[in-house]
Parts: sequence; C-alpha cells; structure tokens
Amino acid sequence: MGVRKLKVESGALKYYLFIPTLAILIFMTVVPLAFSLITSFTGYKATENGSFAFNGIDNFVRAWGDTNIRAAFWNTLTFVFFSVGIEFVLGMALAVLLNRQVRGITFIRTFLLLPMMVTPVAVGLLWRWMFNTDYGLINYFAGAWFGSDPINWLGEHIYAMPVVILVDVWQWTPFVVLSLLAGLQSLSSEPYEAGNIDGASAWQIYRYITLPQLKSVILVVLLIRTIDSFKSFDVVWILTNGGPGVSTELFSSQIYRIAFKFWETGYASAVSWIFLIVVMVITSLFIRFLYREDVV
Repeated sequence: MGVRKLKVESGALKYYLFIPTLAILIFMTVVPLAFSLITSFTGYKATENGSFAFNGIDNFVRAWGDTNIRAAFWNTLTFVFFSVGIEFVLGMALAVLLNRQVRGITFIRTFLLLPMMVTPVAVGLLWRWMFNTDYGLINYFAGAWFGSDPINWLGEHIYAMPVVILVDVWQWTPFVVLSLLAGLQSLSSEPYEAGNIDGASAWQIYRYITLPQLKSVILVVLLIRTIDSFKSFDVVWILTNGGPGVSTELFSSQIYRIAFKFWETGYASAVSWIFLIVVMVITSLFIRFLYREDVV
C-alpha cells in the first residue's frame, strides 16, 4: 500500500513541479497580452494615472485612417520583402559555396559569422558613421574612386530605405548561411550519387534533389527571418530614426513613437494588435505557400 501511494505521489509530483514554470509563463506572456488587449479599447494614457475610459473600437478606426500607420505598414512590407529575399538568395549561394571541404574553409565560415555576433545597436552606430555625409567611408571612397560629390545617404528618401535594407542584409545573411549550410551537410549522399550516374546536370541536381530535401530547413529559416524582420527596430531607429520624413518608419518604430513620445498607450496597444494580426496572417500564408507540393 505504501509503495503504491509513493508511486502515485511521484507521478503527481512532476505536475506540481511544473506549476511554478507555468505560472511564470502566464505572468510573462498572457497577462501582458491581456492587459494590452484591454487597453486597446480605452483612451488610456500613461501620463494620466487611472484614466481607463472605454472608447470601443475608436483606436482601431483611428489607426485605419492614420496616414503614418499606412506608411509604416508599406515600409515594413517593403523592408521585410527585400531584406529577407536578398538574405535568402545570398545565403543559399554562400551556403552552397561553403559546403565543401577545402583548405581554410573553417576560417572562412567563422569569419562570415562575425556580423551576426555584433549587437544591433553597435551595427547601427557603425553603419551610420560609414554613411555619414561629411566624413563617412562610403562617401570618401566614392569621391576618391569615382570623383562623385558627397551623398546624403541617410537624409534622402531615395537612399534611406535601401541603406537600411543593406545593413540588415549585412548583419543577418550569416544566420541564413549557417542554417542552410547545416541543412546541406545533413543531406544524404545517395540521391546525389544516383543523379550523377543518371547524368543529371548541376542545376538539375540542385533543382530536383537539393531543394526538395532542404524544404523544411528553408521554411524554418525564412519563417524566423520574416518574423524577426517584422520586429526590426534597433538598427533602423539608430540609422534614420524613421526618417527622412516617414520613409523608413516601420511598424515597430511607429508603435514606439506613439507609446513613448506621445504617451498614447491605448492607441499604441491597438496598433500593436493590428501589427500582430498582420504578422500572423502573413506568416500563415507564407507557411501554406511553402508547404505546397508543387513549390519545388
């Protein structure tokens, strides 16, 4: 009887031990989400203690007609599309090139990962200095080699977004390379041997053998980078502060500006939930597209 009771208590013990972790998880995720959802239906401002006046869907209606929110939405889509797309193309090409055993390849792989190890704030400061109009290295070499006049890279609409995308590509392409390279090195060699025996070209082997086997890895990499790009804030804020005008204003920086510059907490919460819904819809469509049987 005592042994049976001990077994029952031991079996229940693991659930009791899980309670503190579950409580912390709820406190750190569910409670803030619930609070922000409730706040999004109010006119609450952080500078006005206790002013939780319910205003229905006024915040969401306001966001729908806010030109700054619309600009941030399209800027974010542009930033995510080009940065993730370029990172994937470059990452795949570099992963294929690095997936071979030659002398010094380990050093090259390690060196390639350095940008990913730098904090986003440091990356922003570094590239802001390099693109500085008066004493930046980019203008210096452009003037020395091509004799061109100094360009205000971060202060003109036509250049600001491409520069922001370039910096993001520089920092996060190594992550794509590392992930895809790990996937390539885990592939079985038998299909490649069969393809070579059948006389398949290098492109056919890549198209019909490599890509199908890497499908799940590609999905995970693109999903992670897409979600992470939607949340980008540090580098963009340091480089351009959302400018010039609103040409590089992303959803994340717009939410920050509403919440901590104008202190409209309720409105910021509503915009945050719109942002969350947009990301969820886009990533869901993205997953469905990549899981189609005819994608590769």
